[in-house]
Amino acid sequence: MADLPASVVTMIEVPFHQDSQVVRGFIRFSRAIAVLMIAVALVVLAAWWSDARLLTAVVPGQRSMKINTAIGFALSGSALLLSHGSGRLRSRLSLWLSLAVMGIGLATLAEYAWSLDIGIDHWLDDSLARQSDPLSGRMAELVATAFVLLGGLGVLVSARHWPYLREGLAVVLLAIAMTGLASYGFALAGRDSGPFNRVPTYTTLLLLLATLGWIASTPTIGLIRVTTADTLGGAFARRLLLPALLLPVAVAFVFEMLQSRLGLSEALAFSFVALSSGGAVAWLVWWVATLLDMLERQRRKSALLRNDADTDTLTGLANRRAFDDALANLLRGQREHDALFSLLMLDLDRFKSYNDDFGHLAGDEVLRITGHLLGDALRPSDLAARYGGEEFALLLPDTDATQADEVAARILDAFRAFAWPQRAVTVSIGVAQSATNDGATALIRRADAALYDAKHAGRNQAVSATVSLLSASA
Repeated sequence: MADLPASVVTMIEVPFHQDSQVVRGFIRFSRAIAVLMIAVALVVLAAWWSDARLLTAVVPGQRSMKINTAIGFALSGSALLLSHGSGRLRSRLSLWLSLAVMGIGLATLAEYAWSLDIGIDHWLDDSLARQSDPLSGRMAELVATAFVLLGGLGVLVSARHWPYLREGLAVVLLAIAMTGLASYGFALAGRDSGPFNRVPTYTTLLLLLATLGWIASTPTIGLIRVTTADTLGGAFARRLLLPALLLPVAVAFVFEMLQSRLGLSEALAFSFVALSSGGAVAWLVWWVATLLDMLERQRRKSALLRNDADTDTLTGLANRRAFDDALANLLRGQREHDALFSLLMLDLDRFKSYNDDFGHLAGDEVLRITGHLLGDALRPSDLAARYGGEEFALLLPDTDATQADEVAARILDAFRAFAWPQRAVTVSIGVAQSATNDGATALIRRADAALYDAKHAGRNQAVSATVSLLSASA
């Protein structure tokens, strides 16, 4: 009975809560990615400036990140870093830097589309290399497209508009980055990796990190908010989404590595990868099962603690704290959804005399029996609480005054029919139906006044706040 009634829960919209510690972790991750993007871009630019070409590629001999690509990542990282600050100026700077990233991508695509030469691929580049290959300083078409999307993502995050479009751009960028990483295995095996053949590994890795950084910069908005929720779904998302995304990339990479480096046949490499991926999936299942077990144990422990905090130990009914919370929820539900309810205030008649005559242990037994009688007389959606001492309160959702009178009559009959161990125990009841714009104090005051009238009218009866006597005791 101490749990919040189901009808009360349905009246109230359950708020979406984020784990504050996880949210802070996402923000720190996003800032770290921004700093890393800027640092890598500066290293690449310094390497081009000083002709230290080994620093422009992850693996010697592989394609280098272009100068304009490094500039684009430096601008995007700066925009991401500024997006975390407060103030209109920082927001506007972040917006303009993201627009500059889009501009780099659009200008490069224009050069490809119309065979233009507007200088976007000449910044600090090697003029001798450009003589033998006019495209030597130009980023790949796919990278230019990704920059348009990355800049658009930054613009939408800075502007705080069109969340679904923002999520769509992020998904496309993730797909490009992960496909690029997977295709790197094909390149190692000497196979054509299609449009990713001209995309450097540096660029692919930074593109993936940049996308994740922008997504993590708004951890309480859009799809990403699920991963920061303080729920079971949030815990699963935080632990499983990234491994699930990277597993196909790892499988494709390992498959080609086995063929190129170890010389395994395609069938043998495929069998090895199938076994490895099956083992990885089994490990993920085991991890999920372990997480479920841990969370279920914590949930049960929390439920027990909450039940103890909201339950009167003597009667097994809700305590005053649980009653106050339920009443507040019902009043809110009435204001927002016009859902009426009724309140019953009950008081055991001459209970002090019973205690004096038979002792406190006998009085405690009466309170326990009262808890059982009230619980048996109510619906699962109702709430019975020990209000204090020998006084009890009942909350009846979706119940008008007439129906509440019937409940009161049923409780009176239950008390009269019970075989009390020492002598008969009776109860007086005050009934009050909630009214528009009611407050807790006003409603309780009306029910208390009706209870006071029942006491003065002879006890062992119920009186409604409309001053209608339900039954009189003999």
